[in-house]
Amino acid sequence: MRRARVRACVLTGGALAALLALERSLLAVDLHHRDRRTLVPSTTLVYHHQAHASSRDTEADAHAMRAALVGVEPDTAHLGASSEARTSSSEPLDSSFEHANHTELWGDLIESGEQNLQPSLEACARSCSSYEPVLDVADGRQCNTFVWHPHKQQCWLKHQKPDGLAASRRRLASPRADAKAAWSSGVWLGSRPCPSCVVPTRYSGCITKTPCNPTRECGSPAIDGYSHVETKCFRGSRTNRVYAELLARGAELEAFSEIGADYDGLGVQWGIGNYKSTWQACEAACRAHRPKKVAGPFSSLPCNTWTWCSQKKCFEPDAHSHSFGDCWLKFQELPEEPEVNMRDGMLSSYLRRHQRELANGMPWVSGVLLPPGTRLGKGTWGPRAYW
Repeated sequence: MRRARVRACVLTGGALAALLALERSLLAVDLHHRDRRTLVPSTTLVYHHQAHASSRDTEADAHAMRAALVGVEPDTAHLGASSEARTSSSEPLDSSFEHANHTELWGDLIESGEQNLQPSLEACARSCSSYEPVLDVADGRQCNTFVWHPHKQQCWLKHQKPDGLAASRRRLASPRADAKAAWSSGVWLGSRPCPSCVVPTRYSGCITKTPCNPTRECGSPAIDGYSHVETKCFRGSRTNRVYAELLARGAELEAFSEIGADYDGLGVQWGIGNYKSTWQACEAACRAHRPKKVAGPFSSLPCNTWTWCSQKKCFEPDAHSHSFGDCWLKFQELPEEPEVNMRDGMLSSYLRRHQRELANGMPWVSGVLLPPGTRLGKGTWGPRAYW
């Protein structure tokens, strides 16, 4: 059993950003080696840092977290070779590989070469053959094509359909040398299983950005990029009615927060330009918010969820630029089981896609305000967890 280092502290003012920076520098904890999350009343923050976790352990943790969030048993039997195996030496390739220099093959992108640097064509080929298909990347498609740049050392993993793969094999069998083409390419004729491609018969939340089974009356707003949100449905939802009653009688809502997490929700107060110096101030702003206080498409809804940017720049897979202090006030159904966009212990496929942007760790702090006596659950992955 791995040991977890636990620290508890009460933070006020601007101490949060400084402490986060200090924690990273002292512990030198890589994003992939950080523990999942802690849900506690916001008067106390508890950090969990896992030290010396292997990449396989971390991927197993991610799969376990994914399984917990969608309510199914974790399946870690398929977890593949370590990153060292994926980038092994330049030993000759076996007959399942076909390749040629000065050739660039096309295909549907599986993994970006900017995030997958390999020292040789052979290592790139093995990176393709050891790639673990997952449902949320190209619908679980297999890597069967690889393209490598000898100077940049970028290794692009791709998938081709049978007719495209056959055409590529013919091209590799009789390559026409083009000295101007720096790329080397090849195909892999093997296959690997995709255990996550078997959709559970029962699950809650999302298991890709489109297959979702939410228990929320109005569904997951982000499933189509918020383009078809039915505001009327949210106004009539049980969650909205409950909060309207609680606000009307001045009930004291219970606050919970999570460091290293981004919760989804409909923006009742736009976050960009809504500067708050601390996450506590952001939480207080959510508590003080009242429907129709500010203009906007969701102004008639209360605030029960908030998200605060803790770094100079905070990554989101969207078109906006998010800066320190941005405080998003949100509404979501069933905030006691929040829809999660990202958090520490994130899905391994998400980390592969965004490892450069998340090099300094998960930048968000999020929280919810719940009716008195309500317990906060694990939550579920929302569609944005697969963007």
